[in-house]
Amino acid sequence: MSNPALILGAALSLCTGPVCAALPVEGLVLPFRQVEVAAPVSSRITEMKVREGDAVKEGQPLALLYGRLEELEAQRAKILLERREFEAKGARKLYENRIIPEAKALEARIDLDLARLQYETAAEQVRLRTILSPMDGVVVTQAREAGETVASAQPLFRILDLSKVVVQVEVEPMYLAATALGHRVRVSFPLAAQPLTTEGEVVLLDPCADARGLVRVKVLVENPERRIRSGIRAVVDLALPPQP
Repeated sequence: MSNPALILGAALSLCTGPVCAALPVEGLVLPFRQVEVAAPVSSRITEMKVREGDAVKEGQPLALLYGRLEELEAQRAKILLERREFEAKGARKLYENRIIPEAKALEARIDLDLARLQYETAAEQVRLRTILSPMDGVVVTQAREAGETVASAQPLFRILDLSKVVVQVEVEPMYLAATALGHRVRVSFPLAAQPLTTEGEVVLLDPCADARGLVRVKVLVENPERRIRSGIRAVVDLALPPQP
């Protein structure tokens, strides 16, 4: 890993005129977003729908959990709901014809509302047996296989969104006088599969320095072809103010 102080010194030594165009600073490439997908309930995995390295879309099934009992409960709740709907409809007509008191019609309506809630609860339990991707991305970790049991909230997948990447660098505050949020800066990726140079947008200038007196700067870079991998090194050219 390169020493940031050496990079700064080498860059400053090249500034012979009143203006130094840029200060190259080495940093680390981070994913734009990453999420851990956990099991919503305790159960047994019946089928894995994806593998490590697969690209996934938001809402795409990742895995199926055993849910036969929940499916039967949902069917029972649906039948009960249909019965309550029929009874509530009949009670309303009887009340309108003044055959039964209002309290009886209200009781049938309450039974219908309760049956509807029971059905929605049962249907939600069935939906929880299908684990869905919360975003577009790439599956980089798969923690379990089909046939294994999982506990509620146990991580199963880690998904990275690499449609963009974030390059994080750390510099002394004195070198940020000519840098602001929204500025476009030059970013190089010499260690990418195909080395490239592009532009990125400054999206963070940390208001607090760390224990070493350095400030974090984050630059957002578009990565539609996913040529830039998370974890590699990159070089950001930060603008420098005029030198006296």
